[in-house]
Amino acid sequence: MTLDEYFSAALQRSEVVATQSELIRQAEERNKQASAALLPTLNGVASYTWQEEPPPGAPGTTPSNLSRQPVAKLTANQPLFRGFREFAALRQTRALTDAQGADYRNARLLLFKDVVLNYYTVLSLEQELRNLDEEIRQNEEREKDIQARIRIGRSRASEELNVQATISTLRAQIEQQQGQLRVARETLAFLSGYDATTLLKDSEPESPAPEPLDRYLAGVSERPDVQASEKRLTAAQENVTIAKGAHLPSLDLNGNYYFERPGYLDDINWDVQVALTIPIYSGGSMQSKVREAGSQQSQAELALSQVRRLAEQEVRSLYENLIADRAQVAALEKSTEAARKSYEAQSREYRLGLVTNLDVLQALTTYQQNQRALDRARFTAKLDFLRLQAASSRRSELSAERKP
Repeated sequence: MTLDEYFSAALQRSEVVATQSELIRQAEERNKQASAALLPTLNGVASYTWQEEPPPGAPGTTPSNLSRQPVAKLTANQPLFRGFREFAALRQTRALTDAQGADYRNARLLLFKDVVLNYYTVLSLEQELRNLDEEIRQNEEREKDIQARIRIGRSRASEELNVQATISTLRAQIEQQQGQLRVARETLAFLSGYDATTLLKDSEPESPAPEPLDRYLAGVSERPDVQASEKRLTAAQENVTIAKGAHLPSLDLNGNYYFERPGYLDDINWDVQVALTIPIYSGGSMQSKVREAGSQQSQAELALSQVRRLAEQEVRSLYENLIADRAQVAALEKSTEAARKSYEAQSREYRLGLVTNLDVLQALTTYQQNQRALDRARFTAKLDFLRLQAASSRRSELSAERKP
């Protein structure tokens, strides 16, 4: 399984990403509801009222004093003016829908980070185990060589015991690494739904030399968490417009078409009304809502500033980590090669009796430790490079929109 296949499987399985997809759907429906506020409404109304017969000597029969009053009508209402609140509400719901879409992409990004970390944790542990097995094999060869030399009196028994102690230590390290690998593979099974024993293929190339930092920082504005905060700030600004619009008058057009009416109104089939409502006093609640909306806008501005700063800090930190990773890999490549040559030279000199077995074991240990550190550094460099790509919006599969 390659990294892309792993991520694709994790996307299909992730409840967090699926939940964000449902939240987008809900936001889209709220946007439709806001659009509906601009359209006319039509309702059918039917009622039948019974009341006590009017007393003798009451005024002439009118629709209001009939003992039975049937009414059946169609009622239509068209908002004409609401202080521009309905348009602001529509823009607000659109911004919140866009913010929810950015949250969906951010959920994908966070899942990608989890997948990449687990992917290279598994690969690194497996390589560590291979290196430990190789180190044990080389020490076992040393043990056989020493045993042969002991038989002819050219080595001491203590030299064999030193090698055996080293092998036992390495086997203990293997048990520790295998425990960590089992945990990592259980995480793989949880994230992807694949069997925990699924083999992983390192499909990613070696991390290239990073571009200038400014190019990575330029991608911060495209990050989904930053875009979500920007859209929520837009929604908060529209909420201020909505609150201020409550101070303005509202104008509505109402119409009724009657199928049945009581009394002499039975012959009047329709009526139309233009209603103007002017807010005069509401106990200060409107002004309070405006101030509350202004505070929410300030809060959204602070949230956006924090998200941007954290995003830039993450990019800068990952960039410096990658620079350090590449420098470490280069240094370890040189030191590993030097340690290998030292071990080979010490082995030759040991056969000539020029160095002790302890010198050879120390050279072998140094060589293997450098090799293991080099492999870990290479995986770490790949991991940090992918994390930097994700943090700076350079990983194309993370920008995909939700499928309908």
